[in-house]
Amino acid sequence: MPDFLEPGRLWLLLVVVALGAGYIASLTWRKAAQVRFTQVKLLDRVAPKRPRWRRHLIAALQLFGLALAVVAIARPVERTSERTRSEGRILVLFDVSLSMEATDVPPNRLESAKDAARNFIDAVDDDVEVGLVSFAGVVRVEVEPTLDRDRVNRRLDGLELNESTAIGDAIAVATDLLTDAADEEAEKNSRDEDLAPGVIVLLTDGETTVGRPTAAGADVAAEAGVPVFTIAFGTADGFITDPVSGEIFPVPVAPEELKVVAEVTGGQAFEAQSGNELADAYDDVRDSLGETLGEEIEITKELTWRWALGAFLLLTVAWSLSLWWLRGMV
Repeated sequence: MPDFLEPGRLWLLLVVVALGAGYIASLTWRKAAQVRFTQVKLLDRVAPKRPRWRRHLIAALQLFGLALAVVAIARPVERTSERTRSEGRILVLFDVSLSMEATDVPPNRLESAKDAARNFIDAVDDDVEVGLVSFAGVVRVEVEPTLDRDRVNRRLDGLELNESTAIGDAIAVATDLLTDAADEEAEKNSRDEDLAPGVIVLLTDGETTVGRPTAAGADVAAEAGVPVFTIAFGTADGFITDPVSGEIFPVPVAPEELKVVAEVTGGQAFEAQSGNELADAYDDVRDSLGETLGEEIEITKELTWRWALGAFLLLTVAWSLSLWWLRGMV
């Protein structure tokens, strides 16, 4: 059933119901009046046989036609939502440095982060493209923005740890990827230049150790108009153990630089010290994306003409049948 711009007018359907009840009552009254005639021959002359089922069909068509007319004047509408593709593009930046092996978040930061990222990706609206970029000392584009969630999740599952952390380079690479995708789309379709090419969701537990500084990567994103939502994942007590020497290295989470990134680029910064907190952070990110990706536009399509046309056709058929079937009764 569609929505209505003037639902109060549907009360007029009670008039149609009343007309139907009146029709049934008139049939009952006519039958009772006929029975009062005691002479059968006289009854046949006064009340000749009538095309009963045809008369009832015509009455039913008229009532249905009136009902459709009432629905039409209540102004039925169909509501849908739409988001232009230029507004729907997210790049998930995923830290795979060795510090993600820390077990302060069970079973470890890496596996916990994979689970939360997978849930985030699956919960993103179907019409929003999602890409995956991993980084340690080297930045790798695992999956360019796509609507294929299974492909992104498969690459996410296969991520492995490596040495060093290049946050600044990762932000710069992701920004270039988003702007290139937006430029390609602009060649095919007109695009609002005020819209962001997309957004970056950055998850990491550390600080930049190689490549350009984190702040430099943030400047690249800011210049391109790409907001960066950051999640600092882990606790201050995290540590990893060298498998060869057995030496213990502390790897406390470092959220300070990430807050600056979010501030400079117009995104938001979140912190998570457990798997549940990380899931909540991703939920907060997803809720905040509407301000950047653009809220879905509600499209209202009025259907009045369809219902009015249906009413017109039914009443036309009823009128035509009455002229043909009941012509002998006029």
